Amino acid sequence: MSSPVAAAPLSGSTDRGGDDRGPGRGQSRRRARNRRYRRNRTQRSLLHIVGWNAEGLRTKVSELQSWLPSVNADVVAIQEAQFPTKTTVRIPGYQPPVVTRRTRGRQTGAASAKGGDVAIYVRGGLTFSTLSDSYQAPADDTTEICGVRIHGKFQTDIINVYRPPIRRTRDDDRTDNFDPGALPSGDNTIILGDFNGHHPSWDYECDAADEVGNRLAEWLDREDWLPLNTGEPTHTSYRSGCNTAPDVACCSRTLARRTRWSVGPDLGSDHLPMLLTVRSTPAAQRTRRKAKWAFQKADWVAFRADCEDALCRAVPQRATAQELTTRFTEAVMSASRRHIPRGARPDAKPWALDPELQQAVSDRQEARRQIRADDPASRERWIAAKRRAADVERSATQAHFRIFVEDNLNQPASLGRVTKILKKWEGAGDEHQPGQAMRVGGRLLVTDREKAQAFCATYAHVSRQVRSAKVDRACKRRLQELRTLRCLACENRRTGCCSEFTEDELVQQLRHLQQKKAPGPDGVSNEHLQHLGPIARRALLELINASWMEGAVPREWRRARIVPIPKAGKDRRDVGSYRPIALTSHLSKLVERLVLGRLRHIVERDRLVPAEQVGFRAGRSVEDSIGRLVQQVQDGWNLPKSRSKRVADGTTAQKYVLLAFDFARAYDTVDHRLLRVRLMEMGVPRCLYNWTWQFLRDRRATVEYQSATSGERVFRAGLPQGSVLSPALFLLWAAPLAAELQRVPGTTAFLYADDTAALCADNDIQVARQRAQQAADTLAQWAQANKMTVAGQKTQALVLSQWPRDAANCSVKVAGETVTAGDQLKLLGVTLDRLLHFGPHCRSLRQRVRPRTAHLRKLTGREWGLQEQQLRVVASGYVRGALEHAAAARLPATSPTHLGLLEVEMRAAARVVTGCPRSTPAHGLMAEAGLAPVAERRTALAARLLAKARALPEDDPLRTVADREVRSRLSTVSGWRGVGEEAWREAGITPPISIEPLLPRPAAPWEPPPPVSFCLDVGAALPPSATDEQRRDAASHHLAGLPQCATWVWTDGSATEGVTNGGAGALIVWPDDETAEIRTPAGRICSSYRAEMVALRAALNHLLEHPAHTEDPVVICTDSQSALAALREGPAAQSSPLGSEIWDALRRLTTGGRRIHLQWVPSHCGLGGNEEADRLAGEAGALDQEDTMVDVRTIHRAAARDTREPAIEMDECHHVLNPPAAPPGSLQSIPEETAVDATASLSEPLAATELPRHAPFARRPVVSARPSPIV
Repeated sequence: MSSPVAAAPLSGSTDRGGDDRGPGRGQSRRRARNRRYRRNRTQRSLLHIVGWNAEGLRTKVSELQSWLPSVNADVVAIQEAQFPTKTTVRIPGYQPPVVTRRTRGRQTGAASAKGGDVAIYVRGGLTFSTLSDSYQAPADDTTEICGVRIHGKFQTDIINVYRPPIRRTRDDDRTDNFDPGALPSGDNTIILGDFNGHHPSWDYECDAADEVGNRLAEWLDREDWLPLNTGEPTHTSYRSGCNTAPDVACCSRTLARRTRWSVGPDLGSDHLPMLLTVRSTPAAQRTRRKAKWAFQKADWVAFRADCEDALCRAVPQRATAQELTTRFTEAVMSASRRHIPRGARPDAKPWALDPELQQAVSDRQEARRQIRADDPASRERWIAAKRRAADVERSATQAHFRIFVEDNLNQPASLGRVTKILKKWEGAGDEHQPGQAMRVGGRLLVTDREKAQAFCATYAHVSRQVRSAKVDRACKRRLQELRTLRCLACENRRTGCCSEFTEDELVQQLRHLQQKKAPGPDGVSNEHLQHLGPIARRALLELINASWMEGAVPREWRRARIVPIPKAGKDRRDVGSYRPIALTSHLSKLVERLVLGRLRHIVERDRLVPAEQVGFRAGRSVEDSIGRLVQQVQDGWNLPKSRSKRVADGTTAQKYVLLAFDFARAYDTVDHRLLRVRLMEMGVPRCLYNWTWQFLRDRRATVEYQSATSGERVFRAGLPQGSVLSPALFLLWAAPLAAELQRVPGTTAFLYADDTAALCADNDIQVARQRAQQAADTLAQWAQANKMTVAGQKTQALVLSQWPRDAANCSVKVAGETVTAGDQLKLLGVTLDRLLHFGPHCRSLRQRVRPRTAHLRKLTGREWGLQEQQLRVVASGYVRGALEHAAAARLPATSPTHLGLLEVEMRAAARVVTGCPRSTPAHGLMAEAGLAPVAERRTALAARLLAKARALPEDDPLRTVADREVRSRLSTVSGWRGVGEEAWREAGITPPISIEPLLPRPAAPWEPPPPVSFCLDVGAALPPSATDEQRRDAASHHLAGLPQCATWVWTDGSATEGVTNGGAGALIVWPDDETAEIRTPAGRICSSYRAEMVALRAALNHLLEHPAHTEDPVVICTDSQSALAALREGPAAQSSPLGSEIWDALRRLTTGGRRIHLQWVPSHCGLGGNEEADRLAGEAGALDQEDTMVDVRTIHRAAARDTREPAIEMDECHHVLNPPAAPPGSLQSIPEETAVDATASLSEPLAATELPRHAPFARRPVVSARPSPIV
């Protein structure tokens, strides 16, 4: 094979040595630079095209990707790619292919016939567009053609053709209708491919042309085109061993003058690749990878020291927030450049072939060179060598993958990596081609810069300020009415929620910053902020408070860099098919989190957001909306039938019309002035909404696409995408919508952020339809008054009724669009049907989960793969997580038949985890896998949702539905309330029961925390194998360093088997050696964690009720690290009433400056105070538990235990009555250590030994295929 580009000899250069100086050395460097420039220019002006019949690309991609860099291939045209059904094959360094699938097999409907699929791969950095014209004759249903246009100063069209060999036999009923006249014949067009036609013009071994060859040759003469082939053979026949040239490349005479053709090496197919080199203008965009900080290699000590040194200097007395921000950013960036490496990941390199594979490839190539037409043995040797090379490649690929899984993925820290790989496999069929040209308004966008400009213009147009004279006048008038110069919250004294941010607030937010996030335009990352020293942290707090007190937002915080991400299943050539992801300043996000903490407290305290809104709120979720909707509809159906034409509304069986509305670009079209009016009307403090107003004003953004960046544009409307404050501001913006909708009689609103639904009910379906129309009109009027747009074409309607005739001819007009009710409706990711049996949703879940289970199966085998623990965790999140979206709301209402569909998928995942065969009994399989069946989860989740609903405030709509008592009339209708109550009864939870409130009011974040310290260790880390004596000595030594003249409190909590009869005990020792013993019941059903928290609360309350030695500090010792870790997060971060009450008691105890220290101590190691507290807790468990509160988590776990126990008993009985035995015909017996004694306790685990992965069957405990006698 001849090389396409010959490097020019480096003539005329002289070796002057490394130490020479003078003019000669400069001239030599200049000449060398000029030579490199000319060589690079020559190289860049060549377009390298490869055409190859791969005979199945999937098994040959390793060889191909190793060879392509050696020829600098820009475009690779593949025939007979033989791709899998829904995916393609990726080649590193190349964009996803342009593919034309096989038209038909040898026989009509014969899907098993080999061959087919043409594809074109374009190197990354080249811009191209797909040629969508049809280049086939109308009657041609066998030829496969695809084409691309490579853009540059002069465009080049490349057409890839595969005409399969058609032999009129009994096994082949195809007709050859190939017509070259349908092919393009432009001057800048190259056609190449496997035509399966022979002619002396391109095949020297051909004496007489065949019919296809004559047709193609005549067309070439007619179009004045030339074949580029030199006559060398490109194909070796399996039957005869003859060498022919069925592969052809051709173009116009003009283009042929600057095109060279050659043959490549043997790559594993019976065809050899063709290599075309075209002298063209530079067309490749050199994509520069963006440099990133290598934080794992950073010298953080030196970085912190540099920042401290730069920021310790005095600041000008009247420095503005902008000046302070610039100073801080420059200091951080300067230290980063010195002490944090920065670079870009190199381009993908071809994999190195396995040594055994390299030898097999060499043997195959040598055998091909030795083929002789008159020597059948040489042909057989080649075929055998070819098969052996394919087998070696397959086994080498599998071995490398198994090593990768064993060495890299079998670690607890690699769970995220495993999930990332699985998600990549799941979306393998949705491939993005970044180099493909796009069109906007009839204009072709070729370069990355043009695309970036188009994206930026589109996004800025969406977020433009819409003018509406009527609305604007009303807004201006309302602003003047509400405008005030005095903040009603702080009286302009900047106290309370308007005060400066404290260092504790800053530290709390810094602790929760997420790492590995892309920085904004200023380059500051969360890693920088988390590694600041005390001086730099004070400088950071100073600039944040300067911005807050001035009400001025630095310009860097109002800039964004937008990266378009393609949407799944959309046309990538359309700008609207991309989702904008805005990267804003991490420093700005930190300030937003501080502001959001105060805003969220005000919103929840003053109840500014209606309870119907469950989006982006603590303790609320999609389950709340779906659960309320399902139970409300079922309650309406269960009302008695109407026996009169005139009945009171809501007294007889109801019929419903459900509307799911869709706002067009809801977040991007929020008007800033109207939002300001909304915040003022709601009573948000003036200091807060003034800062927010400045934060939203003059926002600018650029778009970064590949390596290009657009110009900057102003976004005059909308909430910033990627902003931390945006969700909370939208909830306030949309707060009046729920009340507006519910003004329509019989209408209930359901809101999750911008997803809005209205449920309209009545005894008569016609009245329900009228109310649905009124609700649609109300929503459209509200949207118009707030400068928003309702997407009528995306609005859905569904009739919920027990009578099928009610669903006929139901339509509603929404924003000028007629919406017809369908058979199902998708709301918040859940597909609803007319009877709420959730059959369509279960079927869609099965289609979604089944490929996930198949992908998970690829990561394990009998003797290799992920360990069972890893598989169990991944299956719980990756498979069960998809099945249990809003499961508490819908599973109780799902029919048993549809539940069975989900059970099948969970059992399939359990077989992947355990390696058990299909004959394994279901209860044993799920127990061995450690996964609960769907039926168990249905009951436990219903109990949890019922407890959660009854823990909400009494006026919450979900609480109202949970407390409603409706007599069941329909036997086929079951909801989460009824299933949850039954689960409560089975678990022994009988009303009346006091449930701890779910949404406690946390402490105000601006209030300084009390002087409380925490310590979660006893000095040096104790090894897990430490003895009781070692732990006691370490604890005693550490406690001796604490204040001895103090009030010492020892607390402990206990529960029988960790679940029942909880007791809290505390021993208080005063400085004068007086003691007090406290015993408090913690609940009949209780966890150890809750008992520990109850003990802490009881001890603190006792200190408050019996004040003594108030001048001495308090030392509290407990053996619960989890309780101390939760309390250490601070009073504003507490999510349970117990935590809030403990912090409230701590605050009151430290009012006079008294210090409190909370210390962890090891349990049951002989510490006197801890042992005494444990005794008191055990005694407290025997006290009366009737009036003790229970929290939602405890109820959920109790219900889950109750539903799990029958399955465990059934499985253990089956395991004892059916002891393991060797499989029939097996030569190996089960080792004695895996045998199960029939007299063993039923509490022992199912598997006597847990093997690291899917071991051979003879080494695992056998689960009998015979059914359990209990079943």
